[in-house]
Amino acid sequence: MVMMMALVLMSGLIFLAGTSSLRSTRETQTTAVELDHTRAFYAAEAAVEEGSEELRTLLENVIDPSSDQVAGLVRPTIGEYTIENFDVDKVGPLTQENITAGDYQGLIGFVQRYTIAARAQSGKRSSQVWREIQHQFIPLFQFGVFYENDLEIFPGVAMTFVGPIHTNANLYMGSGASIACNSTVTAVGYYYHYRKDNGVDEAGPVTVTNGFGVPQNVWRGSYWLDERRPTWQQDALALWTGNFRDRSHGLTTLRLPLPPTDNQHKIIERPLPGDNATDRNAKYWYKASVRYLDGAITDSSGAVISMPGVFSYTQNQFTDARESRVVDVLNIDIGAMIAGGYSPPNGIMYVSHTNGDRAVVRLKNAATLPVGGLTIVTDRPLYTQGHFNSVAKKGAALMCDAITLLSPNWNDALSAGTMSARIPTALTVNACVMAGHVVTVGTTYSGGLENSFRFLENWSGVTVTFRGSIVHLWSSVYNIGSWRYGSPVYNAPRRVWGFDTDLLQPGNWPPGTPRVQTVQRGAWKQIS
Repeated sequence: MVMMMALVLMSGLIFLAGTSSLRSTRETQTTAVELDHTRAFYAAEAAVEEGSEELRTLLENVIDPSSDQVAGLVRPTIGEYTIENFDVDKVGPLTQENITAGDYQGLIGFVQRYTIAARAQSGKRSSQVWREIQHQFIPLFQFGVFYENDLEIFPGVAMTFVGPIHTNANLYMGSGASIACNSTVTAVGYYYHYRKDNGVDEAGPVTVTNGFGVPQNVWRGSYWLDERRPTWQQDALALWTGNFRDRSHGLTTLRLPLPPTDNQHKIIERPLPGDNATDRNAKYWYKASVRYLDGAITDSSGAVISMPGVFSYTQNQFTDARESRVVDVLNIDIGAMIAGGYSPPNGIMYVSHTNGDRAVVRLKNAATLPVGGLTIVTDRPLYTQGHFNSVAKKGAALMCDAITLLSPNWNDALSAGTMSARIPTALTVNACVMAGHVVTVGTTYSGGLENSFRFLENWSGVTVTFRGSIVHLWSSVYNIGSWRYGSPVYNAPRRVWGFDTDLLQPGNWPPGTPRVQTVQRGAWKQIS
């Protein structure tokens, strides 16, 4: 009986041991399967991310790649894992839409979509991951202010900004008076409250409106909240709910559709025999339906056209006190152009000349512009004399090496005299301006955004009204004199400047409005 009980007990123990061993084996097998699946998932995700960077590089150098170029992206190699499938596809046509993904949501853009899918195998398991990539082209004049290089804003009087502010470099922003930013502020570099030229923090309030419409001050009671604070990244997100971001928040660069190594000044330069497809797509010479080149006037087909009374050239016409040079001027009479029926059919005119040793271009009689708007592009310094686009405002752009605003009271004969003799009258300019500037070097201040328009008169107490967009994508090549304030150059006007909110509607954009591009990640999912 004892032996039988012992046998029964031993049988039970053997059964329990067998069951436990079987359970352990099954758990080990299940764990191994789960581990293989996890490894496969991460390998597939890594392949998709590597493919995304390959695609980004391609899109930065080829604006509109063919399906074969896209499909030809190299299948990634991920360690010991097998990438069973790797597919990159161009999806649908370029579409205009409100951007809802990426760093620049809320703007209107043109979006080309791509998809990347990868299936990876680990052991006996595989997993597939899918991602959408958006190649976004954003019309540039939706920004109130846009800079390629460091953006410095240090006005001596109160300034309010309505439109988005962006720089592809560092942002230095403060004021002895006040600054109020009522839209987004973004910097691909870092934000600093102090001045770049001397490191001083000015005491005026700087506010940026958050996503709830509440202005929040950069001054936090005992410190300025900028990149110097260890908690800047999280504090900025909490305070401005994404309306104020910089490199700490992973922002991507916005550039014209040119290779990353190209100087963006190229778009206003003359055509060259070696221009490739990308150059031809970017340069405004090829876009213009009226072209003036050293006295020859042609249309977009190259046929010679006549525009009597529109262009006139005078050597040594007036003195630019900032440049300390006498300039050789090609004058363009916009009123005569309209009256003669010579307006460019597509609204874009390209002008360049090299006459004299200091060739510049000046617009006159331009208070009224042609129906449909006007974009004037030159590789030379541009001067506007008198009101510009002040009557029945239309979409207009001025794109040039550097821009100087001359009042309706400007007199060439007084330009070489004392500044006190150059007395302006009030001026109105409605335009999107894309021009160059002279950057801050050491303690020599660039003049900042508040001096992005150059002046040559004693503007004290006189108002300059500006509505439009201010864009600086390059350093000036020709007008490179450093910013100087006071005699003998100029005194500042009363600035009534602002973003033209009409530019939020595509129908009001100037002819040939340029687009900047960015590549953004869109939707993501694990398929299996």
